[in-house]
This record gives sequence, structure tokens and C-alpha cells, in this order.
Amino acid sequence: MNVRQKQGQKTKQKIIEAAIALFHERGFNNVTVDEIVAVTNTSKGAFYNHFTSKHEVFAEQFKQIDQFYVEHLVPQLDADQPVMERLTLFLELQMTYLQNKIGWDVTRTIYEQELSTERSSYFLDPDRPLYDILFSLCQEGIEKSEFKEGYRAHNIVTVLIHGMRGVLYNWSLNRGRTSLVDEQRMVFRALLDGLKTGD
Repeated sequence: MNVRQKQGQKTKQKIIEAAIALFHERGFNNVTVDEIVAVTNTSKGAFYNHFTSKHEVFAEQFKQIDQFYVEHLVPQLDADQPVMERLTLFLELQMTYLQNKIGWDVTRTIYEQELSTERSSYFLDPDRPLYDILFSLCQEGIEKSEFKEGYRAHNIVTVLIHGMRGVLYNWSLNRGRTSLVDEQRMVFRALLDGLKTGD
């Protein structure tokens, strides 16, 4: 990467961080591109060189969250532990991170924007790293007979993703007044108990 490319990446990250801070402070719909440009002391040309819209800036939040899972959560999983224990730990770490670092308001805004019919949703992107993490764990669990017979990895991942969305949506509706970590623990215990092989 040459000097110009490095500077471009630096400017892009600066825009992302400032925009996310503004979205968190004032709400996505109340922030304009002009304000993002002003706060970052850049130009509209620089903004549109990296992003087609402020929604695309917001979408970067997804990518950064997923990258955090890959770089910081997955390494905490002990490969010698049963898959069910690793899944439980991953979900606990995930929801702790979302509760403490992302917050209910940004989560709510994510859901608002992903419900738009004007664009495809990152939630449905099959190439999300989150889906790869879950699929890999579920496939291993099937191979080790930790799940009931008849389930495919794709089906289990779908159930887990639906559980995640439900817990996060409910937490957002309650404006963060409930414990996301406690609620996910209750929901995923029930889901995983229903999926695992009986003793």
C-alpha cells in the first residue's frame, strides 16, 4: 500500500468513526453528510470517494463488529471444549460486547435501517463472517454428534440467527433497560437445550 492509499484509508476510517459517533449521539436520520464532512474537516468529494451514502458508512459498523468477532472472540474459544460450550461462550461474549460497546441505540438504528426496502440488508449477506463462525461450529457439532439427528448446520445457524435478532430487537424496544446478557443467556439456553443430543 503506497502513501496515497494509506492516507485514503486513514481518511475513510476518520469518516467512519466520526459518523458513527454522530449517529449514536443524534440518531441516524438526524445526521447529514454535510455535518459528517464538517466534523471530519474533509470534503464532500472525499466522502463520496469512499461512500455512496451515509447508509454505506453505517454499514461499515456491521463489518467492524463482525471483524471484532473474528479477531477477539473466536480466539477465546477452546478447541478442546465441546462445541455446545464454545457456542454458549461465543454468544455470551458477543452479547456482552454489543451491550457494553455498541449500545441499544446504535442497535436500534441498525434495525431501523436494515428494514428499508430501498437496499439489500447486510443481515442477509451470506458471506458475513458471523455466519462462517456459526456454521463452522455447528458443522463440527454435527460431526461430533452433539446435535440431535436430522439437523443440518445451515438449519441450526438459522435458528441461532433468529434468536439473536429476537433478543437484540427486544432489547432495543426496551431501550436497553433490560440486561442483554441475561436475556440472551435465557433464550439461548432454551434453544441449545432443544437442539443438543440427549444425555
